[in-house]
Amino acid sequence: MERHLGQLLPAKAEWALVVIDMETGENIAALGTSLKEPLVPASLMKLITTGAVFNHVERGGAVRKTVTIVKKKTRKGKGKRNRIVKEVVEIRDTKKICAMLRDMNVHSRNVTAQNLADFLGEQRFGPPGTRVKGNLAIRRFLDTLDLPADEAVIADGCGLTRKNRVTARYMARYLHEIAKEPWFEKFRETLPRPGLEGTVKRIGYTDKRFRVKTGHLDDVFALAGYGVDPSGRDFSFAFIANVRKGMASDRKHSRGELMRLLAEGALQQNSVVRQ
Repeated sequence: MERHLGQLLPAKAEWALVVIDMETGENIAALGTSLKEPLVPASLMKLITTGAVFNHVERGGAVRKTVTIVKKKTRKGKGKRNRIVKEVVEIRDTKKICAMLRDMNVHSRNVTAQNLADFLGEQRFGPPGTRVKGNLAIRRFLDTLDLPADEAVIADGCGLTRKNRVTARYMARYLHEIAKEPWFEKFRETLPRPGLEGTVKRIGYTDKRFRVKTGHLDDVFALAGYGVDPSGRDFSFAFIANVRKGMASDRKHSRGELMRLLAEGALQQNSVVRQ
């Protein structure tokens, strides 16, 4: 499988794939040229921001959102005229928060993700909310999980900056660790199903059992989430490919080929687990 994936990637790609058994926490596979190197994850950062928000809400916190409101105004002698204003509202209803996070992940809303990260920073460290505070708040959340701290650099909450760095092992392990949290099912349901919705609707593979998030920059392709193999084994996985001085153009690896291989049991047939 490692050779096959390597052939699907652009030349000079630095890449890693880590797959973890959700029940045992053991590595099913760890493949690639850059297993130990922190790579640029792009929008996979939204997975971390989503977890930090759910953790905040679980502790009784609210979420702040900017909404557009149309107000009707009557002017004497000129009839009614609508006035559009933006207001900041607090949301405590869990269903509304889940809907907002699902919209963010299904459609990869960068502004929503960064605003949420900044808001978490303000809640934890005081106003105003800034990117620096948001990064610190996310780091504090990650510190509560059993994760290797030296394998992640948090530079924003949405994944637009290349200063973000994580190993594929860190991301796959993060997805496994949060399965222990009481809000995990809500988290999982915020992720789109490949071939059915959002940014993965046309990824080239359809499987409603999978829940995944993509990441794209000119020189980055990433895919992470949850899947099921032919034996019914649930797993978390993270695949990150960076192409230095090149383009991580959409090829078979980004059109669902990786998920097809995982779902059809390619790792069971022939794989080498590396620690």
